[in-house]
Amino acid sequence: MTSRQNERVEQASIARFFDAMAPQRNDLFRSNPILDYEQTVRSRAVLSMLKPQPEETIIDIGCGNARDILPILRAHARVVGVDISVEMIRQGKDDLARAGFPDVELQVGDATHLNFPPCVFDGVLCSEVIEHIPDAAAAIGEIYRVLRPGGRLVLSTPNRASWYGFDRYVVWTRILRRKWNHPFDRWRTMRELTTLLDDQGFAVGVTRTVCYVPGFLLTYFVPALVQRLITAPVRLWETVASHVAPRWGYLLVLTATKRA
Repeated sequence: MTSRQNERVEQASIARFFDAMAPQRNDLFRSNPILDYEQTVRSRAVLSMLKPQPEETIIDIGCGNARDILPILRAHARVVGVDISVEMIRQGKDDLARAGFPDVELQVGDATHLNFPPCVFDGVLCSEVIEHIPDAAAAIGEIYRVLRPGGRLVLSTPNRASWYGFDRYVVWTRILRRKWNHPFDRWRTMRELTTLLDDQGFAVGVTRTVCYVPGFLLTYFVPALVQRLITAPVRLWETVASHVAPRWGYLLVLTATKRA
């Protein structure tokens, strides 16, 4: 089997995983205070760094069920969403239609082969996606291609150097010898992420981490009441922790600019 054939097999497996997740995703996140907190903090961080402006054209790569698209639309920017999952796209269209935006362009697509001409977007959002792309360098190269010179990318991805990363890579995998649920899910450090972007021609700007929940083994598997008690102090120390431990939050978030 060729490398391209292997890549297609992996992509099909990833697409099936997210297709299966799509119908229950909203209910799952609403019912789990920890997951809801993670997504609230993530969304707030990436949108504050993206700063969509009226009449800008933004592409959300790996848009899922359009979770971040509605705030961009309300900023009066034009948005296109792309995702590998047919069911996530269907869910996103339904959710946007219920919110009063039935005509947003959402399409099923491959982040490593975007169906757009060069230099057409002012901004790119790619949030919690790059870790699920086997050929991440190709995806970053495509982002670079479709951005206008000087255009900005906002990217987030799980941090391998965080408490979550310790839970996943050391406790869950090595000690408990449990299989990870995702078919492909490669976490990175900030250094690895910035190197990946620099190699593709981006100038990295602001870097930060967010979400200082104490891992997932102590938080995901407890009752919702306990989860709410955990998130209450986390909300208070989130800002302080981002200054005291700027590389240890669960999610890496950064901006990068396409060099002219």
